[in-house]
Amino acid sequence: MSKVLVPLANGFEEIEAISIVDVLRRAGIEVTLAGVETMSPVGSNKIEVKADCLLEGLSADDFEMIILPGGVGGTEVLSLNSNVQQLLKDFDDKNLLIGSICAAAVALDKAGVLKSGYTCYPSYEKSISVDGYTSEKTVVETENIITSRGPGTAICFALQIVKRLVGEPMHDKLKEGLLTTYCD
Repeated sequence: MSKVLVPLANGFEEIEAISIVDVLRRAGIEVTLAGVETMSPVGSNKIEVKADCLLEGLSADDFEMIILPGGVGGTEVLSLNSNVQQLLKDFDDKNLLIGSICAAAVALDKAGVLKSGYTCYPSYEKSISVDGYTSEKTVVETENIITSRGPGTAICFALQIVKRLVGEPMHDKLKEGLLTTYCD
C-alpha cells in the first residue's frame, strides 16, 4: 500500500488538503495528516482539522510521497519550518515523489527541490526563483515533482497522484465515479 504524508500548517487551504486526502484514501492510499505546529491546525477559512500526528520526528523513509497544500498562511509556515524543509530535501534526495498545489510551490522552491516545469497559483511564480512556470496545464509533472494550480484543480491533482502511485485503472474508476470530466 502506498503511503503519503500531508503536512498541515495553520492557514492551509481546506479544499486542497481535504479533497486530496479524500481522493487518495478512496484509492486505498494510506495518508498521514501531520500537524506542523499543532495536532489541530486551522485552515484559512477557519476549519479545524485533527491531525494524525505531529510532523516532528517523521522520516521520508516511511513514505512514498509528500504533498503540500497551499494557502497563504500555511505556505509561509511550510517555507520557514526547518522540519518541512528538511523533509522536502530528504524526499528529493531519495527521488521520492513531492507534490504541491497553489502557493505551496514556494515552499518547494525555498527547499531547493522545485524543478523547471511547474505550475502554481497565478502570481506566485513571481516569488519563485526557478524558471519554467506554465499556466497552460492544471497539473504538471517534472521528474519526481507534481504541481497543480489551486483549489479548483485539487481533484485533478489528486487523480494524477492516484495514477502515479496506484495506476491508471484506479485513476479511471475514481474519475468516472467522481463525475470528473474536466481533468487533463
